[in-house]
Amino acid sequence: MRILFASPHRDLLECCKKLFDHDLGETVTAFDGTQVLYLLAKESFDIVILDRYIQRVDSREITERVHRKNIPVVILTYDSLSAHILTEEPVPNAYLPYPFDSEKISGVISNVLAKAASGETLKAGKAEIEVAKFRIKDGPRLTADEIDVLKAIAEGKSVASKDRVFISSLNAKLAKAGSDTRIKYRAKKGFEQVTENE
Repeated sequence: MRILFASPHRDLLECCKKLFDHDLGETVTAFDGTQVLYLLAKESFDIVILDRYIQRVDSREITERVHRKNIPVVILTYDSLSAHILTEEPVPNAYLPYPFDSEKISGVISNVLAKAASGETLKAGKAEIEVAKFRIKDGPRLTADEIDVLKAIAEGKSVASKDRVFISSLNAKLAKAGSDTRIKYRAKKGFEQVTENE
């Protein structure tokens, strides 16, 4: 596996390069957006990990270019995740808030790559979720965490309180896709998929 890891924090680049080279595969690093675009044009990668505040080229522009190459992208961020951030275009395959440990970042990478290789399709009412494409068919992109939450709800599993931020963004994206399905909380039942008029 080849990883492109881009961050303006050189200590983090060195640390993650050692970790990824040992545990996951070859890692190429970049400390600004110009380097990222150069490397993307010259080399191939299995996944891109990108700091949201990378310098010289906006991370949204880089994310859009990475999507065009059908490479999964994980955005590292200091921001708290909110429905606003999760619905901001272009949507990466995952967000990973700072601070994180080696187990967390390795888990996010594994989750994203497993979904990218999946042929699975999920249903949310009439909406079809194309897991490998990280999107609602003919609709907006979803993050790996949003797909996990949607799958848990479809299977009748509970949603952890830390994952509730994804409910608002999922509802916004389902509405944008023209789906009549929403996710609502019901007393003694938890979160469920319901049609808009229920």
